[in-house]
Amino acid sequence: MTTNETREGDIAVPDPNRLGGLEWARRTRGKLTAAERRRLLGAIAVTQAVNVYGRVKLALGRLPDGASSIDVRDFQPPDSGLAREAEAACAEQLDLLVAHSYRTWMWGMALATLDREPLDRELFYCAALVHDWGATVPVPGEDFTIRGAERALACARAAGIDPARADLIADGICCHTTPGVTVERDGPIAYYVQYGAMVDGAGLRAWDVAPHNIEEVLRRHPRGPAFKRGLSDTIRDEARAVPGGRFGLARRCGMTLAVQMAPFDT
Repeated sequence: MTTNETREGDIAVPDPNRLGGLEWARRTRGKLTAAERRRLLGAIAVTQAVNVYGRVKLALGRLPDGASSIDVRDFQPPDSGLAREAEAACAEQLDLLVAHSYRTWMWGMALATLDREPLDRELFYCAALVHDWGATVPVPGEDFTIRGAERALACARAAGIDPARADLIADGICCHTTPGVTVERDGPIAYYVQYGAMVDGAGLRAWDVAPHNIEEVLRRHPRGPAFKRGLSDTIRDEARAVPGGRFGLARRCGMTLAVQMAPFDT
């Protein structure tokens, strides 16, 4: 646990006021300061370098130890009221985001299993399914993750989830678009929602997922014939709605190009 975390019972809670956190998002509506932009530019540069190196590993078929032994067919949705609320909320999204959300869950679970990182499967399921809920209808001046976080909190209230646990879902959703997310600082929900989404969107860490698992995820939740175009349009619309936000910065740094270059056909 880092110095920026507190504990609610036995739950480690990342600092909600850090860049990308739940309270930061509510306070700023997602608008970055000049210092925050400089910090994120550095994180983006590191991520781009990692992506180049990872794509070489992907081309050479070099999997990390343990990746081949993971079977995504073992991942089952939680049988809980929260899971059912999250599924209902997920179904409210655009079709391309519905499938993307389920793939995010499966990619994130595969990576967490590979990393041997403890992950609350119920909370992560909800966060993955609702993380892009706010992107369906962009709102000028308001980062879309805020709306996704509030929708997830509504799911948690309906399911009777403890508020401290519910805040972990909302915080992870708000933080998942912040470049440079780490498990240590931002928690496993934010990290694996981000990288689950980025496997799907731009191929980041796709080199850590065995081919048989990629095939199974895409069989269960197909990308559709125009996913790259649709996701690029979603990023563009959010960047226009909040030009001073994280997607605005990421788009200027080539995010939509990365989506087009993802190692998937569509």
